[in-house]
Amino acid sequence: MEKQSKLTKFMEDKFVPAAASIGGQRHLLALRDGIVMIMPLLILGSFAMIIIEFPIKAWADMMERTGWLGHSDIIVDATFGIMAIIAAFGVASSLAGSYKKKNGEAIDGIPAGIISVATFFIVTNAGRTEDVISDLIKSESFTLGLNAENLFVAMLFAIFTAEVYRLFIQKEWVIKLPESVPLAISRQFSALLPGLAIFAISWLGIAVPMTYSGYHTISAFLNEGLFSWMKDIGLSYPITMLAAFLEHLMWSFGLHGSAIVIFPFFEPLWLSVSDGNLSSIITWTFYENGVWIGGSGATLPVVIYMLVFAKSKLLKEVGKVAIGPGIFNINEPVTFGLPVVLNPVLMIPYIVSPLVITTIMYFGTLWKIFPVLDKIVPWTTPIFVSGFLAATGGLFDKIMAVVAQLLCFVVAYLIWLPFIRSWDNVCKKREAGI
Repeated sequence: MEKQSKLTKFMEDKFVPAAASIGGQRHLLALRDGIVMIMPLLILGSFAMIIIEFPIKAWADMMERTGWLGHSDIIVDATFGIMAIIAAFGVASSLAGSYKKKNGEAIDGIPAGIISVATFFIVTNAGRTEDVISDLIKSESFTLGLNAENLFVAMLFAIFTAEVYRLFIQKEWVIKLPESVPLAISRQFSALLPGLAIFAISWLGIAVPMTYSGYHTISAFLNEGLFSWMKDIGLSYPITMLAAFLEHLMWSFGLHGSAIVIFPFFEPLWLSVSDGNLSSIITWTFYENGVWIGGSGATLPVVIYMLVFAKSKLLKEVGKVAIGPGIFNINEPVTFGLPVVLNPVLMIPYIVSPLVITTIMYFGTLWKIFPVLDKIVPWTTPIFVSGFLAATGGLFDKIMAVVAQLLCFVVAYLIWLPFIRSWDNVCKKREAGI
C-alpha cells in the first residue's frame, strides 16, 4: 500500500501536470481542433461508403447497373475528398486565434485559415508541370491534392501559415486603414501583407523548386520521401502499443488521452492508410473499431457485467445509464461514473485491455487469421456490425472480422472481471455501511 500510495502521489504530482501541460500546448490544441472539424465529414462519408459498398452482391450489381455508383461517389469526394482542406483551415484559424496582438486583443484566426487553404493548393499543385498533370490525368490520379494522404501536408503548412500570419499581426506589419473604414473590411486588408509573404514563400520557395525535383510536388516529397520512414515507425506494432498505453494512462488520471495523443499525432497517419490501402495492418478503423470496444478502455464488456451480475446499487445504476451510449462507443458514464479515473483498482484493466486487444488484432491480422480492417465506418457503429462493414474481402473475411471482435470482447471481459468484481464488492460494503 505504501508503494502504491507513493506511485499514485508521483503520478498526481508529476505526471498529470506534465501531461496537462502538453495537452494544453497551443500547437497540439490546433491540430486537435483541425481533426475535430473533419469528424462530421468522416461520419457522413462513412455512411456513404456503407451504402456504396454494402456487402451484398445483388446490391452492388444494382448500384452499378443503374449508374448510382457514380452518383454516390460524389458524396465520398465531397467528404473524404475535402478533409485536407477543412483541416488546413481549422488548424491555421485555431492556432492563429490562440495568439494575441500587442494590445492584448485576440488575433482573428479566420483570415489565417483562408490563407492556409490557398497555401495548401499552392504547395500541392503548383509544382505540377503541364506534362506531369497530363500524365496524372491519364492515370486517373489527378486530385488537386484532395485526399486523406495529404492531411499531414495540410496540417504542416497550416501551422506555417498561422505562425507567419501572427508574426505579421503582432509586429503590425500590416496595411492600416482609417478608423472610419468598417472593421470587417480593415481586417481583410490586414491579411494582405502576411498573405503575400506566405504565398511568396510557398510558391517561389517551395512549389516552383519542386518542379525540378523527381517528386514534382512538396506533398509527394513529404509523403513519399521525408514522411515515409515516419509512417513505417508510426504504423508499427510497438508504437501503436505505446500510443494505446499513453492514451489510456492519461484517461485514467482524468485527462482526455484521445485528444492529447491519438487525434493530433496518430489519427492523420492512420487515416492516410485507410479506405482501400492494404499495405498497413494498423489503420484508423483498426484502432477505432477494433481496439475501442465501447470506447476507450474496452469498457462495453464491463457494462454488460454491471447490467447482469452487479450487486451494488452504484454499478447497477451505472450499467443502466451506460448501456445505451456504450453500444455506440461512448463510455464517459463508465470512465467517470464508476469511476475509472484515479481509481487504482480499475485503472489496471482500463489500460491493459486495449493493449491485449491491440496485440490480438495485430498478430491475428499479420498471420492472416483476421482480415485487414481498412474501410472507414462511423465510429458510433456498434461492435460486430462495424467489423462486418469494415473488413476487406468477401463474406468469409467479414465473418472473421466479427469473430475477431467477439474474441477481443471476451478477452476484455475476462481481463476486467476480477477487478470489476472486486470494485463491486467494495461498493456493496460501502452502501451497507460496513
